[in-house]
Amino acid sequence: MIKTKPNNNISTVCNFNYLSELMGGKIHLIKKIMDTFLVQVKEELESLNSAITEKDYTATKNLAHTMKSSVSIMGISTLQPILKEMESLGMETTCSDSYRDEKLSELNLNLNEICKKAFVEIENYSFS
Repeated sequence: MIKTKPNNNISTVCNFNYLSELMGGKIHLIKKIMDTFLVQVKEELESLNSAITEKDYTATKNLAHTMKSSVSIMGISTLQPILKEMESLGMETTCSDSYRDEKLSELNLNLNEICKKAFVEIENYSFS
């Protein structure tokens, strides 16, 4: 089983234990999932950024929903509440658009920051 390696300088955002268990510790499968994740989630994040900029709430809701399952396999639990709230805001009809836009922008900044950290962790992961 692979384990995340603690880094005393920064906190990690990924927990690879679930992925390792799911893949039976098979490194070639884990690497393939990681590579697929990097491509897929970077594309999803770019699309979500555009949807928020364009105020496309339906796309925002759908992309946030899709990303929830994508990030769970990498154990990025800090993103679950962010994506859940983004998905809810995408469906929201009772609040003002200005509030929704402001909140989505704020959540999106956090999402992008955490995703960038996750991408670095995945790209630099050492199997040992």
